[in-house]
Amino acid sequence: MKKFIPNLLYLLLSLPLGILYFVILVTGFSLGAGLAITLVGIPLLVAMIFVTYIMGDLDRKLTSLFLGVQIAKPEARPSEKDTASAILVAQLKSLQFWKELGYLLFKLPLGVISFTIVIVFISVSLALIASPFIITYFPDAQMMLWNGMEIDTMQEAVVTSVVGLILGAVSVLSVNGVAKLMGIISVWALGKGESA
Repeated sequence: MKKFIPNLLYLLLSLPLGILYFVILVTGFSLGAGLAITLVGIPLLVAMIFVTYIMGDLDRKLTSLFLGVQIAKPEARPSEKDTASAILVAQLKSLQFWKELGYLLFKLPLGVISFTIVIVFISVSLALIASPFIITYFPDAQMMLWNGMEIDTMQEAVVTSVVGLILGAVSVLSVNGVAKLMGIISVWALGKGESA
């Protein structure tokens, strides 16, 4: 249970971070590629490479903070010259850059999946657990389960609450499992990792 709250927060943050990463990266690289024929395009693409590494650092720190997985930052691939085009070419040849970029773009669908799992499991569990309170304090409220069964007696509400407690335990295990999987994916994509 000690790891549940940080895991829950990490999974809930995955969606907004995934949206942020995706929007910034797709917009920046598209704009840079579109403007590559002008003087602005190449420096913008080089700046987007640095933005990608900064976002990767942010995700490393969040993964470390919430999941307790330390991810060593990989060494940046140096270029032989200091020109913007030489830096761009050196980074485009780096496998680590492509893994990091792919992970940051893939964080959006991962965030959607993890956010959905968390919201569905937690909200259904809490609703089922609260059924005796709803029956007691809101007697006019209609509680209906997915199969059309209506909960209108205290006995049915107590049984539903017990089912909610069982589902709550499954929810805790599911959230922790999904968070562990997200940590494994982060370690693979963002560098070498070790458990804290």
